[in-house]
Amino acid sequence: LGYLKHIELENFKSYAGKFVIGPFKRFTSIVGSNGSGKSNLMDAISFVFADRIRHLRVKNIRDLIHGAHMGTPVAEKAHVRLVYVQEDGTEIDFYRGSSSEYRVNGVVMTSREYIAELAKIGVLAKTKNFLVYQGAVESIALKSPKERTQLFEEISRSSEVVEEYQQRQRELLQADAETQLYYYRKNNLNVEKKKAKQERNEVGHKLGQKCTQQAPLLVVGT
Repeated sequence: LGYLKHIELENFKSYAGKFVIGPFKRFTSIVGSNGSGKSNLMDAISFVFADRIRHLRVKNIRDLIHGAHMGTPVAEKAHVRLVYVQEDGTEIDFYRGSSSEYRVNGVVMTSREYIAELAKIGVLAKTKNFLVYQGAVESIALKSPKERTQLFEEISRSSEVVEEYQQRQRELLQADAETQLYYYRKNNLNVEKKKAKQERNEVGHKLGQKCTQQAPLLVVGT
């Protein structure tokens, strides 16, 4: 699995100016007092991973700019840039700006293309499988078995292969039916062969008996 290397925030929520946080390791603990920016860092990760604005504790996207919620924004826009290291060591640079800018490795793209690139590393914006928030565990525990199944299918992306799975299942059932039919025909053929052999032996035996009974008696005189 890959991991988050570092994250850059500029004028994002409580972070005025530019901050580079990291490097992170595969397991990193972030601690701090209340109001130190821990939750806003989580919001930044959610933001760059294409989470919806309403999940970031703001009314609109402009409120993400430092000071905007008080009517005194320090800049025209904010952005978050995240560097992700893949399992093979290659790095991917994800960038999202408050003015609906999306870039991957510096290449500008649409939100749909951006989300597709995130999906390639297993980050699913729709199911938010990249962060576990407070209360999320309890919320999942309170879901019905059907709802939990749907959630796990979305996270594992197994729902994407449902059609292929069903097709494979139909092919398997067809193969089983053909195998059973072949087995049935083979058994019938063996029975017919055995029956034919038995009849042939019986006919041969009867012919042998008949020939013996009708054979002429040869008398040799002296």
